[in-house]
Amino acid sequence: MGSIKIKPFPRALRQTTKRRITNCIIAMMCIIVLGGCQNLVSRGQSREGGLLQTTETENTSETKYVARICKMAGLTPQKIEGIALVSNLNGTGSAAKPGELRKRLLRDLETIETPVPAEELLQSKNTEMVLVKGLLPAGVRKGDRFDLEIFPLNGTDATSLEGGYIQKMRLRTTKQLGGTVKEGHLQALGKGRVLTHSAFETRADASNQLSGLVLGGGTSKVDRDLALLIRTGSKSIRTSTFISAAINERFTISTSSGLEGVANSKTDQVIELKIPSQYRHNVGRFAQIISNMAYDEPAHLKANRMDALEASLHNPLTAGLSAIRLEAMGKQALPTLKRALSNSDLQVRFAAAQSLAYQGMNDGVDVLETAARMEPAFRWQALVALTTLESAAADVALANLLNEQSAETRYGAFRAIRKRNPRSPLVAGQWMSHDFKLCVVDNQAPPLLHFSRSDIAEIVVFNDSQTFGDKFLYVESGLTVKSKSDGTVSIATYHSDDSFRATCSDRVSDVIQTVAQAGYGYETLLKMARLAMKEGTLSGRLVVGATPKVGRVYQSQAPSEAVTHSNSGESTADRMPQKMADRITIPKRLPNPSKLPGEKLRSRFKAGVENSAQAIKDASVKPASWWSRVRE
Repeated sequence: MGSIKIKPFPRALRQTTKRRITNCIIAMMCIIVLGGCQNLVSRGQSREGGLLQTTETENTSETKYVARICKMAGLTPQKIEGIALVSNLNGTGSAAKPGELRKRLLRDLETIETPVPAEELLQSKNTEMVLVKGLLPAGVRKGDRFDLEIFPLNGTDATSLEGGYIQKMRLRTTKQLGGTVKEGHLQALGKGRVLTHSAFETRADASNQLSGLVLGGGTSKVDRDLALLIRTGSKSIRTSTFISAAINERFTISTSSGLEGVANSKTDQVIELKIPSQYRHNVGRFAQIISNMAYDEPAHLKANRMDALEASLHNPLTAGLSAIRLEAMGKQALPTLKRALSNSDLQVRFAAAQSLAYQGMNDGVDVLETAARMEPAFRWQALVALTTLESAAADVALANLLNEQSAETRYGAFRAIRKRNPRSPLVAGQWMSHDFKLCVVDNQAPPLLHFSRSDIAEIVVFNDSQTFGDKFLYVESGLTVKSKSDGTVSIATYHSDDSFRATCSDRVSDVIQTVAQAGYGYETLLKMARLAMKEGTLSGRLVVGATPKVGRVYQSQAPSEAVTHSNSGESTADRMPQKMADRITIPKRLPNPSKLPGEKLRSRFKAGVENSAQAIKDASVKPASWWSRVRE
């Protein structure tokens, strides 16, 4: 049998095949590189948003974060309400109309002592039945005070609630079922002086006379703790135990039995969380710390993660979240946070100083004081962080801020001192007729008269040299306040059953005290001060409700790198300002390699490598570690 000869492929066909194989190999390498970039983006994105964000510099596939499998419950304020009786009205109320609300009010009034029978009270024009609402904040404890809001009932004949007082009443959760409202368990008690909205609003509106606030009028009867809810696909006794152990290793609280962990595994899906004292005024930050805690993490991976977090801490775009995760690690992260205090960027220094403060360290006090003074976006967070520190350094920083020109910085520091130590001589004051508190801060700051609009009815006089001018005159029904030319002010009241006459110096603090002695309260004094400010007879500024605002935007030095910071005490404390997905563009569809000339494909491959290298540089990831993941 003759041999069979196999003819070789034509030369042109062999070259074409070789070129196609080469192109396919290059295309596969391009896909691998682009796929690596895509994985990098997915690691930089948040699964849940808000609290549950990740840092691009970490190998999150190896890190088990609480936020990956848990949801935080209890951060939303709880709505409560009740029916109350406003007394002490001067004929501006109305008789309570028949109905279910009147019956509810009668049941409550029967449990307290009243000077006259409840039925008689409800028929008087010196009283008014109103709806009272409140919000129990996350983390509230028994005995904590909160503000109440007053609403008129439909069809009321009342004309004003000015000067009214809420009798002791009950607030409960409610639920609308069909055409009726079902009441839940007792949550709080309420009482106190009503401040109508007309006292705070400059425009005339009849409805403002029938609604208002009771500052600090609610008293909580319950504790509201947080809880972690493990998602259905991840719940197990083992997971619940691991997470609780990690949290309790980091956080403990003092009880009558000694130190106890804050986490308590109730079931395979629910973990109850007590709130440590240092986070009482910023529950949202505690929730974020817990969400960004790692559990069941080997020691070598934890060390690697800390190195990555230190790198990202020095990047202003990722400093906030990196500081949160370092704070979640506890004492072992303190050296890393302290090193960041020397960074040239304010964002980086502030993020580190805040985390140090919540761990009881004074190293960042100067940074927090500077942030409160210079940057409105950081002011609330800085003041709350200083409030948590029990140290002389924090006392000095807050005392320094009392001298600032900014009204909200000055009053914000005043409130922080009061929360730290109500007996501090810097915030000492006295209650005037059980209606409001008068505090005098006698320093060298520019004169400022401040009326609060939340938390507590208090008047603060910054710099006691503030006076009323010679031409000051205030008149309302039954009251006349008039300046004389000799540096004094006369106060006179005219009532059928009583009268009052007195003379005092023209200092604002003296006039306030004397008017209060005459029987007039917070609302009258606010109107009087507003008139004096309007007519130019008040030496200094008048400000109402100047408290640091939550949720302001921080604008970095570089306009192209604006960073958003959330100062909320409910659900978030710091948010990632920009995700990797905003900086890296991944094509929706890869081209067909067989239809591209070899030179063009090689050019795209080179561009893809360069873009990936730039993305790695932007994310502060060492190229060696990135390439090792690509090879895997």
